[in-house]
Amino acid sequence: PDATLTPVTPARTQPTYVATNDDDHRLTAQRPAPAEDTRADDDNGGATTRSDSEPGDTTASVAVVYPATHPGNGYRPTASCADLVRVRDGYCTEPGCTRSAFACDLDHVTEYDHTNPGRGGATSSENLNAKCRPSHLLKTHGDWVDVQYRDEDGRLVTEYETPEGVTLPGDAETLEDTFPNLRRIRFEQAAQAPPTPHIIASADNSERTTSRLDAKLARRRQERARNKKAREELDRLDPPPF
Repeated sequence: PDATLTPVTPARTQPTYVATNDDDHRLTAQRPAPAEDTRADDDNGGATTRSDSEPGDTTASVAVVYPATHPGNGYRPTASCADLVRVRDGYCTEPGCTRSAFACDLDHVTEYDHTNPGRGGATSSENLNAKCRPSHLLKTHGDWVDVQYRDEDGRLVTEYETPEGVTLPGDAETLEDTFPNLRRIRFEQAAQAPPTPHIIASADNSERTTSRLDAKLARRRQERARNKKAREELDRLDPPPF
């Protein structure tokens, strides 16, 4: 049976509230949910986000974090995580595609490393997006590389790089602009146990220690790191006029 169909209640323990104004220091900003909010959650049967912002301010200053995967399967997102990603994206994130996100696959933007999950992309709402089946296959088996990140204003940005090195910007907005409180909800992958190491060695190449897939994922990680460095340098030398 599909594990995503199993209902889960991830916040029965105190939900973790994380400051999101500075994602680089996210791990140092964790704190337990306030007692009064926890009681309210019990009354409402779910988790409630408490904001440190002024009344009426829609900027997400605090987020509530849920587990993005079921125990024992770090690759498949929970039904709640999948629904959040599809509601947030609205449509396929491939430039120019108008297929509904609910008719799309969910793709790990930074590829999930099945050999060593700690080395590859995490199963989290920030690393998942909706792609129609042709776009998903084109990325998986082709040479297209995409990246998804939040800019300094907290907006989710997607970019695609073609095999020729041309960068294509994704949609200018997501449904977070229509429903700002979506930014207050995060699904993040829990820590995984270290994988059992195994060495790939074929009969005709006894020195081979990694698979072709591992090598491909390593090249893509390096390419994303180079693109990020170039993007940050461009923003520093030529900041946008707004």
